[in-house]
Amino acid sequence: MIDMSFDQWIKVTNPWVVIGAAVSSDRARDAAVVRIIDTMLELQLDCRHENPGYQPFSVAALAGELPGGGGRSDQAMLAAMRYHPESQWHRACGLLLDQLPRRQAAAMLMQAARVRPEKAGASQWMVTARQMVERQGDLLRALGLNERVRHFESVNALQHAARRARNQLSEWLAQGEVSACLA
Repeated sequence: MIDMSFDQWIKVTNPWVVIGAAVSSDRARDAAVVRIIDTMLELQLDCRHENPGYQPFSVAALAGELPGGGGRSDQAMLAAMRYHPESQWHRACGLLLDQLPRRQAAAMLMQAARVRPEKAGASQWMVTARQMVERQGDLLRALGLNERVRHFESVNALQHAARRARNQLSEWLAQGEVSACLA
């Protein structure tokens, strides 16, 4: 495979193709790290609060409206949940997040969520690095990581922990361990 630029790797729609190429390509590895961090951030900020509001069984079957009622599983719903194209990717990123040291993962996700103050709009994530350290209790709580993480005493400590987490992800990618985490 011809080695592509970082920007080209970021645009590849199938994350597993990027993961496969990350073993031998530094640019693919860098793009994979960014993609994994983005998914981890999505898991912590969005998906941990998601509750689809439905269960994988037929309501009509529960009410006895369908022949043989009594809560028969909705096989189409189960299949859709099982084979959703993002499910394996999200599960892999969740496993990776669980394998990283909690403090390092928190620092990496705080940095990834940060919005530079000069951007338009308003958000609790619109902070300078110093403000991130000052407000880390609220920011960690927003990520769902407050109880299990010792707070950062300085910007340098936060940056060092985040760098270690990114380096660990990069190392796992270079060794092909990300694909293996679901085996």
